[in-house]
Amino acid sequence: MQLKYVMVVALLSTAQAAEHHFFIGTRTDRESKGIYRAVFDDSTGVVSRLTLAATYKDPGFLCLHPKKNLLYSIGNRPDGTGALATFSVGKDRSLTFVADVASGGQGPCHLAVNPEATAIAVANYGSGHTTSFLLDAKGYPSAVVSSLRMEGKSVHPQRQTSAHAHGVYFADGHCFVPDLGVDQILFMEHDAKTAALRMAQPASIATTPGAGPRHLAFHLSKPWVYCVNELTNTVTHYERDKNVLTAKETITTLPAEFQGVNTTAEIEVHPNGRFLYASNRGHNSIASFVIDPKSGALTATGQTLTNVKIPRHFVIAPGGAFMIVAGQDSDNLHVLAIDPQSGKLTATDHTFACPSPICLLFCRE
Repeated sequence: MQLKYVMVVALLSTAQAAEHHFFIGTRTDRESKGIYRAVFDDSTGVVSRLTLAATYKDPGFLCLHPKKNLLYSIGNRPDGTGALATFSVGKDRSLTFVADVASGGQGPCHLAVNPEATAIAVANYGSGHTTSFLLDAKGYPSAVVSSLRMEGKSVHPQRQTSAHAHGVYFADGHCFVPDLGVDQILFMEHDAKTAALRMAQPASIATTPGAGPRHLAFHLSKPWVYCVNELTNTVTHYERDKNVLTAKETITTLPAEFQGVNTTAEIEVHPNGRFLYASNRGHNSIASFVIDPKSGALTATGQTLTNVKIPRHFVIAPGGAFMIVAGQDSDNLHVLAIDPQSGKLTATDHTFACPSPICLLFCRE
């Protein structure tokens, strides 16, 4: 075992060893059958006990109801229709399928429940529609309440010929939607009582042409939002004033010497608010940044190579001392250790087989 890795384990925030269950969304075009469940040990960094939790087609992105024992997943019905599925979560973290509704668009890729736990929104990448659903008293989604789509295109001849909503994020009565296809982050007003969405004023902010905004990460205590741009392999730092974002800087996720093909995927702020991470698909690494505590500005601290191919997603484990990276094309997970003082990542020797993982979600304790 590497010395640096031992030091990180010794600095874990939890005093005793703890096991944490997490769900894994997958693509089912190869060996995967649906949503899986596994266990992470935060004293050793070991992932174990992979179990098929629910059979479902393409259950990519997942989220939990904030109060009820429910898990939501985007996916596809057998006929290819985009869907929003609901599963009940048992005490043993087993999943039972409840129902699904049409997602209101083609190619659903992301979803989120609002803070009031009264509505859920879905980004449909294929058709570009952002849709919202009212949650009933049981937490089950209604049919589509709102369906919004930005008209237009941008400069990339294949990827930006039309709208491609890529994420949905609730904050302060608004829903923020990065749209890769039109190079804009959309601002939508959100009515928590009805689940209705409508374009705000202003309705969007334009990104650099060809950037391809994909996902957002909101700082937990400061008015800073970070957007990972899929096509230019960059992260943009914004300051937020309610529904308005102001761009402050854009910084690359790649080393200067890299000449290969790459697209970014996921972005996340460390729970301590001091570090930011973004994944590189192609370079197959995680880019690390330090966040200035006064301005939110980013300082790049390098890239850590992962033992996966196409790191579509990653998640920081409870306690903040480890990161689990999902290798979509290598059918595995890889654990990285996080230095709590510098935010530096160190590759461990812990890998774990898992078919086509593209979303990792820890259960509530």
